[in-house]
Amino acid sequence: MTQKEMEQQKEIERLQNKIRSLLDAYERVSLELEQLKTEQKPQKQKGRPPVKREVKERILARYRKRDTMRVISKEEGIALSTVQKIIKEASEQSRIVYVYADKEIPTTIIDASALTQRVEIENLTDDMLSRAFGIQEHPSWEDYETFLETRCMPRTRYGIKAELHRMGIDSYDPFQILEKTAGRVCGDHQYLIRMGKDWILRYDQVRKGSRKGTDRRKKLLTFMAETEREWKLDESKY
Repeated sequence: MTQKEMEQQKEIERLQNKIRSLLDAYERVSLELEQLKTEQKPQKQKGRPPVKREVKERILARYRKRDTMRVISKEEGIALSTVQKIIKEASEQSRIVYVYADKEIPTTIIDASALTQRVEIENLTDDMLSRAFGIQEHPSWEDYETFLETRCMPRTRYGIKAELHRMGIDSYDPFQILEKTAGRVCGDHQYLIRMGKDWILRYDQVRKGSRKGTDRRKKLLTFMAETEREWKLDESKY
């Protein structure tokens, strides 16, 4: 093979390689273009369209004002099942369960949701002075907030800002204060313990498996005895 033929052969190989590269690039770009078209193509909505955030907030605001779910559903033009789902999810997201106890005796279980502003309680004793809400069986959200504040240092306490700063709290917030103090105040032996998710799950199972009244209280007292390590405060901290 002459020198000229060798050069021509190399040129042919170079051009063949370039063609293969161009074909590979063409195929890659084509695939990317098809994928982009697929992503941009409007997808058919399956089921009901998602509820906008502002609508959810409006539903919760109306529920907090004591509108019924059926009324909210009708006036907002949203399916009752959707309204129920929104309220249920909000309740679970903001749910807090406290055990209120007097030394070693649990007296009231407080189940509250901030987003829906609903409070349910289970009184475990007939001693009205030891209960969180005394004779009240169905406290309102305002009652709940007032009760929490009674388990904190007074807002008007001298040097309150310095005390909050020492606790690592920016402003007077009963929820944050209770996390630090467990609701202990000078003059009594009562306290509040916030319960964890696992405890709450078992608590719900006890409630679902019992009738409201004497039967439920009996089962809850048994449950409290079984889980006392989770809610009972060390006596040295009273």
